[in-house]
Amino acid sequence: MSTPPPFPELSRAFALRQVENPVDPTLRDPMENGMETTRARFTRLRRSFSVALDLLTADDKTALDTFYQTTVVYGALPFLLADPRNAENPQTYTVRFSTLPKYSDAGWIAADTLGNAAQFRWNCQFEVREM
Repeated sequence: MSTPPPFPELSRAFALRQVENPVDPTLRDPMENGMETTRARFTRLRRSFSVALDLLTADDKTALDTFYQTTVVYGALPFLLADPRNAENPQTYTVRFSTLPKYSDAGWIAADTLGNAAQFRWNCQFEVREM
């Protein structure tokens, strides 16, 4: 099996409002007497992550669109996502898109110190689930 592709490098880092949730592995079966039987569907701890990217340039949006449409075929193929929250001990997860990127208008933004010209920008949110 080949190594999944990494998430594309963009001019912006993930916003700090990233959310991490455990995936509930419990199967529940209600009984006629009101009780419920349960069992674990799987025993491996999996998480889902809600990610925000703010002030994306047009080039960033194009790169992200190409990545999820062509490289990972929407949510079909896995990819590697580096967790930006711990610089001393970086963690990389193998994930799939569970919701596709959603863009919202961030307005016209002036030139910044990273060399990006004044241009229209996008905010983006999506969710990924650990494999």
